[in-house]
Formats: sequence, C-alpha cells, structure tokens
Amino acid sequence: MKESSSSFPHTTLAFARSGRSFVATEVDDATLAQHARQLRDWYNAAENASMMGGATDLDDTDVRAFVRELRASGGRWFLLFVDDTLVGDMDLRCVTEHSAEFAIMIGATTQKGQGLGATFATMLHVFAFRDLGLERIYVQPKRENVRVQRLERSLGYTPDDSPEALSHADAGDDVITMSISADTFRAGHAEAWANVDVS
Repeated sequence: MKESSSSFPHTTLAFARSGRSFVATEVDDATLAQHARQLRDWYNAAENASMMGGATDLDDTDVRAFVRELRASGGRWFLLFVDDTLVGDMDLRCVTEHSAEFAIMIGATTQKGQGLGATFATMLHVFAFRDLGLERIYVQPKRENVRVQRLERSLGYTPDDSPEALSHADAGDDVITMSISADTFRAGHAEAWANVDVS
C-alpha cells in the first residue's frame, strides 16, 4: 500500500473483467479538485442525491469537504475509472477495527446498466475483507430503491435487524438494514478474491 505525505493512504484497486480495465483509486487533493465539478453534477442528480443527505444544490467546495470529512473520520474514498474514463466513486465509511458501511455511485449515465457498480463493489469488498481484515459490512438502502437492493443482494447482503445494523441507519429514514460477513462474501466471489490487485 502506497503512502504519501498526505494524511491518508493512496491505495489503488485494479481488476480486469470482460476485456475492460477497472481501477479504483484514492487520489490527492489536487486530483480531487480536477474532478469535483463532475462529481458535483452527479451528486446533484435526483437519483444520486440520497447519498449526500438529499441535497441537490452541492457545489465543488461541498464535494471536497465531504471527502475531507470522510477521510478525517477514517473512511476510504475512491474514484472509479473504466478504461481510463471516470464513471463514479465509492467509499467505506464508519470504519472500525471490525466493520464499515459501504456506498457507491455510478454517475456516468452512459455507463449505467453494464454491471460496473457490481464489479467495483466487488473490488471494494475484496479490499475491505481480504486486505483490511474487516469482518462485516453494513448498508442501508432506501426501501424504494430496488436497483440498489438488487446490487447489494448480488454481493451476498441479507437483511439484518441486529442492534449494530440498526445503529447505522439515520432515525426516521425508511431504509432496509442489511449486512454481509467476510466468509459469506469470499465464498461467493472466489475469482475476484484471488485476482483483485491492491497497490
């Protein structure tokens, strides 16, 4: 894992699938600034706004502040590239020694429906479980967001009403709390477990 003079790790995840190159990378502040406008536009789209607390009027500064705050709290934030084209971002948040929350956004509308979210999500779960040694990851999809639920179930997530899972949901939100264990994920994703490269 590469470290820089910045206060956060610079990790890159790489995976080849169906003849395409998938790269997720933690970037420095200058690179984040270069892509902040595109991320802002994606975050402000109605279908993605729930990731940012429902806001649809974020600016570039808000995007950079979100990433800084996530990193300062121990989160891991990645830009996503397919064949060198930026398509979205994903992160691990609320990271502890044993667990984390997961979120992903494929913002490039021309790239949606191609399984990119599933591939990048798989890569991040390999990193979280295999390389960070986490034991469980939690998600809280909106009850009406069937598309996100489908993605998470394809990874192996199942409903979880434990106190720990419920603690990750914001009060009053109409969500489904779900989680996946390291053992369950590894059993269902042997190819990715063996082949996702982390540097």
